[in-house]
Amino acid sequence: MTFVLWRHWDKLRQITEQALHWPSIVMALGLCGGAIVLTFFRWYFLVKALGFAFTIRDALRLGFIGYLFNFVAPGSVGGDVVKATLLAKEQCNRRTTAVATVLLDRILGMLSLFLIGAWAAWPQWTEIRERAELKALVGLLILGSAAGLVGFALMLIPAVTRSPAWQHLARLPVVGHMVAELVEGVRLYQSQRRVLFIALGISFVGHFGTISSFYFSAKAISGASLLPSYVQHLFFIPAAELAGIVPITPGGVGLLEEAVNALYKLNGAADGTGILTCLAYRAVTLAIALIGAACYLTARREINEALHTEPHQENAANTST
Repeated sequence: MTFVLWRHWDKLRQITEQALHWPSIVMALGLCGGAIVLTFFRWYFLVKALGFAFTIRDALRLGFIGYLFNFVAPGSVGGDVVKATLLAKEQCNRRTTAVATVLLDRILGMLSLFLIGAWAAWPQWTEIRERAELKALVGLLILGSAAGLVGFALMLIPAVTRSPAWQHLARLPVVGHMVAELVEGVRLYQSQRRVLFIALGISFVGHFGTISSFYFSAKAISGASLLPSYVQHLFFIPAAELAGIVPITPGGVGLLEEAVNALYKLNGAADGTGILTCLAYRAVTLAIALIGAACYLTARREINEALHTEPHQENAANTST
């Protein structure tokens, strides 16, 4: 982050001479907080659909803890690992299936992100086709959308999970049990397709909230002048968020800022506007992460034990009981 600020210091200093628009900050906080809570409800529906003993309170508690760890682990999905570990720790049976709910939750979130970006490109195609960089982003979003939709459709086809290939894989040593649990989880979802579509719908609403939070963060630091439009945000913020997922820096810090700044410049904003927008958005997300910090501190001992328990130690404990 220091390197990013150093690179754009002159431009940032010019922009920061403007006063903050506090109503926009409040809007960004509310929209981002609501979108994050929606992702926890999405995960709750996915877990409950598989018959686990799991409450909304559990989803909020583990969700906020996972969100906090997004600022620690490399990339913006590091919290998923922590969330999956804690959920598996609390579910003595079918742990692989429990962990798979976190993976499916992330996949549905990514699919809706790709679809929103690809859809938003359509009304802007006249401007986009004049720039090779933006056309490349459209291709990436369409490719991701197509791959996600194909995978989602295959998951809903019972014949796919009945393939003899899965039975052979389930008999393999070490990984066979995990494969069997994953396939069984997919079969359960096939009988509850409504849950998957509800989760996908929640993903769309949640991402609109997140992107809107970016938009109001931009308005908070620079007003309405020289800002990309809301529809432009719907197009390029999904692409920028993909850069934040790359597991290089904690929470994607620096990568997301550079990506947003570059896309802002391509859409006519002044250099540095994207950096300050991300900083405002980071401040909003950190405020929300404080809830995760409170959840972590109230159960720190249990969480640390779960994160550091070796599988052979746990198996030995279960055998002794």
